[in-house]
Amino acid sequence: MISNCVINLSPNKPQVFRDAFRVLKPGGGLAISDVVATIELPEEMRNDAGLIAGCMGNASLIVDLEEMMHATGFEQIRFQPKDESREFIKGWAPGKNVTDFVVSATIEAVKPGASSGGCAC
Repeated sequence: MISNCVINLSPNKPQVFRDAFRVLKPGGGLAISDVVATIELPEEMRNDAGLIAGCMGNASLIVDLEEMMHATGFEQIRFQPKDESREFIKGWAPGKNVTDFVVSATIEAVKPGASSGGCAC
């Protein structure tokens, strides 16, 4: 299952992960590219409609996303922040210093249960 920058738009991220887990076959993989928060966003950023629509204001902390995914049952969860993304994210909200709080990241996980090591995506 592949997703590109849409999970942070959901107001119910745990449900997104539950649905992804439900539809994957045992051993199936999840590969996400999304904007994540490295530190808690200030309330004014969380309530900024432009930042929410621009995939920044609703970004969750990496630790919270990892907890959601573990609670759902995913294993082999890996987050790979892309520090180079800060340069292009800066242009999404000029003057708002969003790069102090968010970064693009690759997120991977596996639904357990495959007898072989391969992906049954």
